[in-house]
Amino acid sequence: MSTSTTYRRILRRETHSSRSGIAVTLAVLLILVFAWIGTESVLAAVGTAPLLVAPADAASAVLGAAGAPVGALTAIGVVVAIIGLVLIVVSLAPGRRGRRAAGADRTAAVVDDRVIARSLARTASFAGDVHPDRVSVSVGKKVALVEIDPVTGRTADLRSIEEAVRDEISGYDYTPALRPRVKLSKKKGKVGR
Repeated sequence: MSTSTTYRRILRRETHSSRSGIAVTLAVLLILVFAWIGTESVLAAVGTAPLLVAPADAASAVLGAAGAPVGALTAIGVVVAIIGLVLIVVSLAPGRRGRRAAGADRTAAVVDDRVIARSLARTASFAGDVHPDRVSVSVGKKVALVEIDPVTGRTADLRSIEEAVRDEISGYDYTPALRPRVKLSKKKGKVGR
């Protein structure tokens, strides 16, 4: 196996989350349901009182569900459909951690999104002459949102902040790449530094 293939595999493993958590949760729930059904069946075969519902009563209730009110059946159907849709989306959508692969030829390098956010906050703070506490950055899958909370009586030069943040991001060699978005906070300015 070549080194680049190994690095790609390592980077994929570090930047994407596995589905083992939801798979284990579903397996445990199914095991519990089947264990309950098995226990109820054994109790019914022995002639003992059921824990919750006897299997014969549960089967007749399911078969008699057609006579239930339409609203209740519709609600149950919608809930089951939503659960199924969520499970399908979770199983097919790629899980992503808050990390990015950094361009490096001789090693596998991974950078956390929080490190990128802190770097962009510092850059925006210096460029806009704003205290670092007044800058908040959130890094998504493709966009880095820089939000400046202005100080009362001072105007932040949004253009210079955008240029500085854009220059900072263009210096990164991360996969997936980021697009900067800089905006002033909608809140009223605060008194302070």
